[in-house]
Amino acid sequence: MAEKNKESFAITLSIYGSVVMAITGVLASMYGNSISLLFDALYTLIAMTISMAGLRISKSLNIKYSSRFNFGYYSFEPLFVLINGLLLMVLAVSLFISSIQTILNGGRFFELAVVTDYLIFSVVTCTSLTIVLKIYARKTKSEILLTESVNWMLDALISVVVLIVFLMSIWLKNTRYSFLIPFLDPGITIILILFFVYQPIQLIKSGLFDLLLAAPPRTFVEEIEEKLLRNKNKYGFSEIRIHAAKIGRTTRVETICFYDKSFEIKTVGALDALKNQIKTEVENYSPNLDVKVSIKMLQ
Repeated sequence: MAEKNKESFAITLSIYGSVVMAITGVLASMYGNSISLLFDALYTLIAMTISMAGLRISKSLNIKYSSRFNFGYYSFEPLFVLINGLLLMVLAVSLFISSIQTILNGGRFFELAVVTDYLIFSVVTCTSLTIVLKIYARKTKSEILLTESVNWMLDALISVVVLIVFLMSIWLKNTRYSFLIPFLDPGITIILILFFVYQPIQLIKSGLFDLLLAAPPRTFVEEIEEKLLRNKNKYGFSEIRIHAAKIGRTTRVETICFYDKSFEIKTVGALDALKNQIKTEVENYSPNLDVKVSIKMLQ
């Protein structure tokens, strides 16, 4: 199976998983009277929406360019990551405020049987999808699948923690601390939001940096420079400069080779062959590189 087909299959699997979890989560939050399950369900609903967009983006990346997007669809992937982070941040802030209001209003009681059944189902499903998507992310080197796997992992962790807290209500019921039971649901929602808010912040940061054409790690550029500079004299250049920008899974590398008056240009064909040779050398360094080579006279 080709890498793109593997990615599409994995995203489709994630979408189907999200549909199941979103439907069961909303129903469980209604019948179980739980705001934390609503958080879990809405988190999954956002993941489902983003997965569907991610599938379209994944297919678009197969197209190098179009009449509307002359430079291809590279920037769609970091845009996807940015939107994902923003939606999760909106969800976290809105449910944080809702949970505070619930506590101030005296808390809420929940249906333990409904809650525990759903959370056990959620833990099993989310953990399975996390493992599968991580495997496919490694095979395809897809940032979309990596983001998806992280989302499912967080969903699984949320379900585990919430399940443990709700089971504590069994012990609290017959103790003098039974008055705490109505506050368990909004309380754990607040704690989870504060703990996991780092995730959407990182997604926003990553997507924004890529859209702003931020450079990849300096070591990445230095290794390419070192490789080309070793052959600088062989090519007859006096200086070589590299500019790079990471856009999703693709890194655009602009290699500028400078020559002085001693450089001999025989024919245009020979110059093009030299450009292609340098381009191939850079492309062999790492997959998912978009390389442009230009040759200029040193001023």
